[in-house]
Amino acid sequence: MTTRYEQVADDLRRLIANGTYQVGTRLPPESRLSAHYGVSTPTLRDALEVLRTEGLVAKFQGRGNFVSAPPERITYLAVLNGAHTRLSSAATVATPHLASRLGTSPGAPLTEYVCLAHRDDDLYVLAHVYVPRAHELASAAATPWGDDLLTAAGVPVTTSTDQATARFPTSAEAQSLRIGTRTPVLAIERTFADGHGHVLGYALLVLPGDRATVALTTPITPDQKAHP
Repeated sequence: MTTRYEQVADDLRRLIANGTYQVGTRLPPESRLSAHYGVSTPTLRDALEVLRTEGLVAKFQGRGNFVSAPPERITYLAVLNGAHTRLSSAATVATPHLASRLGTSPGAPLTEYVCLAHRDDDLYVLAHVYVPRAHELASAAATPWGDDLLTAAGVPVTTSTDQATARFPTSAEAQSLRIGTRTPVLAIERTFADGHGHVLGYALLVLPGDRATVALTTPITPDQKAHP
């Protein structure tokens, strides 16, 4: 059953799509919209929050809600043409979670790389890449995916395994990506291994849900096809 705030969000989305509310224009005050739809202010704000997570509405303190153009979407693992990255590195130690991902002991020395990829004013990826201190790498220009950091240093990466989860961001992630804590993100954990299955590195990539999509390509061989 569709909730009341979803119905309000659907109608506002329709009005934005047909040009009644154009990009850059301010929506009517929340009190007026609440009265128009016959809902409480909290219900209306839930509807507006849905549109904000979709990139259709932006709220400015003291100014109101404005119709905005959704950010350009990127495909995960696609090249960010025209994007810029900021890379920093620091020495750290393995937490229990990192130790389990890297197959090492808690407290083991690691190097952490933090990479932010952005195009114009839109941030697309926040990446944390962790490698054992034995494989400490130079702070060179890199993409957020992490594999080039390893291969550029001669670390023999053979495979990477990705695990994607949809969730809400942590407060730190929301602050870094300049999004709300209720904006869904795509969190991708990448584990890098050599030809013997030894884990060489681990990366956590966080992509805002309104700016990213995932495309999967699976090769199908004749012996994999379903038989009647």
